[in-house]
Amino acid sequence: MLSNSSIIIFMCLIAYTCSQTYTSLGYSDCGSKNVQIRRLSYTPMPIIHPGTGKLSLAISATERIRGVVKANLTIIRIVSGIRLPIGCYVHNGANVGSCSYNDLCTLLKSIIKHDQDTCPPNLAVHGINCECPLDILTNDLDIDMDLTVPVAPDTLSWISVGDFDVKLRASIGSISGCYDLKFAVKPAKRSN
Repeated sequence: MLSNSSIIIFMCLIAYTCSQTYTSLGYSDCGSKNVQIRRLSYTPMPIIHPGTGKLSLAISATERIRGVVKANLTIIRIVSGIRLPIGCYVHNGANVGSCSYNDLCTLLKSIIKHDQDTCPPNLAVHGINCECPLDILTNDLDIDMDLTVPVAPDTLSWISVGDFDVKLRASIGSISGCYDLKFAVKPAKRSN
């Protein structure tokens, strides 16, 4: 028979293990054909929403990146150690979640809200003008930039925080990539 203190210690260990969040953005190749991520990080981790952070990205492709980005996302949210698949939902006429996206660039543009006039200068250096479809002047990108993470709509707030494992399969022209991503998102502290 277990003592009360043994049960309490056991429960504390389970709670500690289940409450772990990712402390860095993890990524691994899951079958990319002709694109390689050389560096990918985001700080702070967990990502705070709404909030700001810094994205650092370096990729190499075998050819120029231009065209419409098609993507398929599979999202798993981890809650207390339990892996919960996120389905595909429609919000304001757009797919959200584990869905197929026929034009990922346009979706991201609707969230990030940059256009040709407000596109960050460190993207312009690479010929990125924040317009869709993409037409990047180089095969290699090395970008460090500040990002603003917007507020998640109330109807989607239940899937906007936690630990996430995401499989991203994307293609643009003949370039195709597959990456498994691991990251955490938490809400910003509310001011009183």
